[in-house]
Amino acid sequence: MQLYQQVLLLFVLLFLVLLVIFIYTQYFTTKKQITLVNKNNESIKVDVDVADDQAKRMRGLMFRKSLGENEGMLFVFDSPGRYGFWMVNTSIALDAIYFDSEGKVVDIIEMEPCGISNCPVYMPEKDALYVLEVNKGFSVANKIEKGKSTLILE
Repeated sequence: MQLYQQVLLLFVLLFLVLLVIFIYTQYFTTKKQITLVNKNNESIKVDVDVADDQAKRMRGLMFRKSLGENEGMLFVFDSPGRYGFWMVNTSIALDAIYFDSEGKVVDIIEMEPCGISNCPVYMPEKDALYVLEVNKGFSVANKIEKGKSTLILE
């Protein structure tokens, strides 16, 4: 097999894998409503897609064109860690709100859209078990702050 054919086959296989991930996460994503309690002890309801396995976490909000005002994606990890996020193929500016295992906000990072290359990896200051991606500015508008806000899973 010539090099050209091998490279072409590799791209076709990669495309198929991405297509399967896209279809899986598009049609088998868990929907849930969560509650955030802000620094003023006010409750904010957020409708989220739950990314609780590797395929869903890899896809994240790629290719989405918009999010509603109180919509987002909740990433659930198997154990606490410093999970980096990047914005490859993401066209929405986002806040990434990191929560520890007790639901306390440990970091908030504003992330900018990125195409397919030279995308930075956004790293939190502390370990987290959950990460909520919402529209950029959500945290400020809803008074969500590090150490003063919490996540309640219902």
